[in-house]
Amino acid sequence: MNAPVKFMFDTPFDAPQAPPPVAHGEVELLKQNHKIELERLQSEALQQGLEEGRREAQESLERQLLAALEQLVRDKQQTKEDINAKLQDARASSIRFAMTIAKKLASSLLARYPQEHIETFFRDALALLPEKTALRLHVAPHLATAMEPRLAAVMERNGQKNALQIIADETIEGVNLRLLWADGGIEHDTDQIFATIEQMIETSLYADQGSPTRQGLATTGEAK
Repeated sequence: MNAPVKFMFDTPFDAPQAPPPVAHGEVELLKQNHKIELERLQSEALQQGLEEGRREAQESLERQLLAALEQLVRDKQQTKEDINAKLQDARASSIRFAMTIAKKLASSLLARYPQEHIETFFRDALALLPEKTALRLHVAPHLATAMEPRLAAVMERNGQKNALQIIADETIEGVNLRLLWADGGIEHDTDQIFATIEQMIETSLYADQGSPTRQGLATTGEAK
């Protein structure tokens, strides 16, 4: 035990008092408490950092996954459109090829049987006209002579003998013809017919896409 300090009357009471001495054990206790508190704060900061990092990683992963899904949808849509376009092109090519073959076959048959074709057309037109109609038929010069007896027989069976005049027209080729009467007429042009059919096919093929079809194709109509 420390010996009591003798009180001296010359001790100033207004002088600043020195802090009481701290025992060595108390100093060690303070250091230990400070270390524990520091470790707690470090642990909390580490835990908070881990949670924030985990949350940011999760958000980043979700954004990347969403972007990947959106890209997948776009790629799938593009693939579908590409497939549809290829199918449309294949279908169009097949139809055009078939039209080319049909056109060649028809042209070959018309060239082989021109008189039969003209007579059939003439019969169909005659059935739609009023009786006793005087007619004037323009055909290619190399067919005019051969068609006179065939069509004269048709007119006679129809009760219209001597009501048909056949004219060799230098402006007409092949099996084309022009049939005229007093107040009208019709023109038969195989090139125009083929062109009209091709235009109708193109319109049908691309109707949904609104693609322009070839313009300027003549159609069969009344002769002027």
